[in-house]
Amino acid sequence: MTIYTRILQQIGSSVLISLPNEWVKKNSLSKGNTVTVETNIDNTVSVYNNYQEEEIKIVFELDDDSENQTNMEKSNERADWNEKTIKIILNKIFGAYLLGYNSINVHSKNQISFESSETIKKATRKLIGLEIVDENSFNISFQFLIDAKTLNIQKILGMMNSIIQGMFRETIHSLNGDFSSDLENKIASRDDEIDRQYFLLVRIIRTAIMNKKLASNLNLTNIDMLDYRIAANYLETAGDLIAELVTYLSKFKVANQVSTLIKKIGYSLEEMQHYAIEAFISTSRDKAFKVIENYEDFKHSIAELKKNIASNQHETIDETYSITLVNSISCLDNIAKCWIDITDLAKPTYTLK
Repeated sequence: MTIYTRILQQIGSSVLISLPNEWVKKNSLSKGNTVTVETNIDNTVSVYNNYQEEEIKIVFELDDDSENQTNMEKSNERADWNEKTIKIILNKIFGAYLLGYNSINVHSKNQISFESSETIKKATRKLIGLEIVDENSFNISFQFLIDAKTLNIQKILGMMNSIIQGMFRETIHSLNGDFSSDLENKIASRDDEIDRQYFLLVRIIRTAIMNKKLASNLNLTNIDMLDYRIAANYLETAGDLIAELVTYLSKFKVANQVSTLIKKIGYSLEEMQHYAIEAFISTSRDKAFKVIENYEDFKHSIAELKKNIASNQHETIDETYSITLVNSISCLDNIAKCWIDITDLAKPTYTLK
């Protein structure tokens, strides 16, 4: 970032400053062009180039070298080489998406194999708004087709929160004995949807950081963007923890007393999640207090569960049962910490005690 100093000049009733010549040339501006000047809530002024090209393009070379693969002695060597190559290109595509590129092109000097093409297309379905607009044997062209100005990060965060609420509620209710065989797959699928929403939200925030005009259109300050990025990360982490919790609970039959305690813990966590998101969105001190109250109930119930495990340890024949239950408690504890951390973004809870 280059800093320029300008002297205010007055001509009639207007106060003028000159624009840096380097900025004018970089934006291909000349006499007669118009720029937008916007006053911000932090008492600063932003100048936007009205002619700036909004489409940001990038091209990646896919090293799908069929001749090199033919020379490889073993078929598993070719498979490993292909897998490594595709992973590299997918990392680049995901990175470009998150950084706000609108046009992403994958090009290969050799024909892209059907397997490679399908793997790339399947993986990029996780990226909301990124669609294939052109494809042939040597190129796969992606375009981000959503107008970022029409998106609302508060609604995206709300959708993530709603999905997680459903995931957790079904997980806890499964302790009633109606744990379906495909619940684990359903939860994993919803966790994938949370990832998709999370990637979209990160893309919007990173784009807005680079494009102050977009940030203004979305009514986001730098602090807002930082807080939403962190809150979304906690939600995404909570989704992963719930998916992990389901895998533990599906492995053993929980005793009635333990089941009752876990459900009690689950109800405390549901309340914490509700008030944590409300506190974050509305920066409400009262709702932040509600999170702390529920957290105290949660800690008491967790202590009861741990005490129950310790007192019945001599009756437990299967060591795997105890280990799995301890892992489940760890998941529940980490989920609670996610809601506490989100609350801290709104009203630091350690100052409220």
